Amino acid sequence: MKPRRQDWIAWAIACVAALAVSTLRAPLFEAFAHAKDKDDVYALPPSRQVVLMSLGYRSALADLVFAHVLVSSGIHVQERRPFEFVAKYLETVIELDPKFMAPYRMADGLITLQAKAVPPQAYRDTRRILERGMKEFPYDQALWSSAGQFLAYLAATGLTDRKEIDEWKLAGGRTLARACELVGTNDDVPSQCIAAAGLLTKAGAGEAHRQQFQRVLATTDDPKVRAFYSALLKQMSGGDDPSLTQAHREAFQQAQRGDLPFVSRGALLAIGPSWDPAACAGSNTECATSWRAWGVQQARAPGALSAQ
Repeated sequence: MKPRRQDWIAWAIACVAALAVSTLRAPLFEAFAHAKDKDDVYALPPSRQVVLMSLGYRSALADLVFAHVLVSSGIHVQERRPFEFVAKYLETVIELDPKFMAPYRMADGLITLQAKAVPPQAYRDTRRILERGMKEFPYDQALWSSAGQFLAYLAATGLTDRKEIDEWKLAGGRTLARACELVGTNDDVPSQCIAAAGLLTKAGAGEAHRQQFQRVLATTDDPKVRAFYSALLKQMSGGDDPSLTQAHREAFQQAQRGDLPFVSRGALLAIGPSWDPAACAGSNTECATSWRAWGVQQARAPGALSAQ
């Protein structure tokens, strides 16, 4: 009889528990549904202290914090509220691992493209992170290209000061022009080069911008970009392109056709000019083993440019 009595008590307790759950669940669920987070709390100490807390596992901790940023960004979008401290988290990740590319590539989207409009300071924080990324990766064309587009176009939608917007557009044009000089696989770079030239021209391109245009023209193989920049330089010079600069370009093209016509202009600039080891033996000062020396040699003998 004793085991049957214990079973009856157990069944009675289970029924009472089920009844309590069914009775209390509805009001508790309604209260939970109305309870929402309104403000974020930054749960990390200053970034330099986080570096000390990593105990040497800086990359591992950077991955962990960045994963938290990605998950939290999705949750904030789902809850339709801004992620207030995303820039601080990304700066902590960068302090832990400055060569971690993902935070730089995704900073503009994570910080500025949120469920609600972000303040202008968010765009300034994004610019600071992008500039740090371009400093850490000075030859990454994709990063420079995306940063230039953000500075020149996207940031204008979140800023209010007209002078600040103009300064950002000028910085974006310079960044895009720099991206044009780098080697990459982005098929949109030619159109971005033309856009960069337009931005710099509207801002009043001076001698520094003229030299930047000449560098782009010297490194690109795209015929549309070359035609556009050639026309722009002619316009800036008040007519024809300066004869010496044009002669240098023609001499370089002839040197490329005579040596390695099947390689790109950027590859040829990295390889260097063709030179004869026998002719360069001894103290021959006219021997040019680099493009810099080749340019100096051509400048000393301007008649040789037309002769080629």
